[in-house]
Amino acid sequence: MFKGKNSKDMGILISAMPDIVKPKPREEEITIPGRNGVLTIDEGTYEGYTLSVTCGTRGVKKLGEIAAWLNGHGNLILSTEPDKVYWARVSNAISISDVIYLYNSFLVQFKVFPFKYSVGAVNSHADDVTLTTASTINNKGTVYSQPTITVYGTGDIALTINDTNYGLTSVDEFITIDSEMMEVYKGTTNANNKYSAMDFPRFEVGENRISWTGNVTKIEIDPKWRWL
Repeated sequence: MFKGKNSKDMGILISAMPDIVKPKPREEEITIPGRNGVLTIDEGTYEGYTLSVTCGTRGVKKLGEIAAWLNGHGNLILSTEPDKVYWARVSNAISISDVIYLYNSFLVQFKVFPFKYSVGAVNSHADDVTLTTASTINNKGTVYSQPTITVYGTGDIALTINDTNYGLTSVDEFITIDSEMMEVYKGTTNANNKYSAMDFPRFEVGENRISWTGNVTKIEIDPKWRWL
């Protein structure tokens, strides 16, 4: 499945699926004179990587439609991991060759972000959480997540996640913290000037404690659980 279309509906036969890949951590190695080995600085981030799918199709009727579909970026779901979705873009020039009479073979390479997300959460926000009191939520993924958090309330508010405070000033009805995009906004209006913290919220693997002070009616969380 790519951009909401199934390869079967496009008349594509899959002859080879990609391996499941663990993304490479983004690290820097520094050699220090007089010290054995190297000093490794781990940024806590990961590199993207490429997934290659070998495809084929009979006849030439849909080649133009297939070429238009396998272009740009969108959500990718593989039959080997039907419950996970990748954020992907087609990264190669697709060359279609006649291997056997009326059977065309081609390779599609998807450049993917390093994490996989839940299909159910992406399609229906099945993992979304609404809190009206302090609580604990469990990160069921295998790596920290970068949630989108909308705080409903007024005035100055301090959101606390795992003992780290994230300050919000002069909130009017609601405000959204988007950790993945590193942006704060109300609807379509930028509100970065109302946010006071060195970093953006993240949920570690396992339990995460959430509380707040100030006039808050509720907090809506899209946790964006993800897997390596």
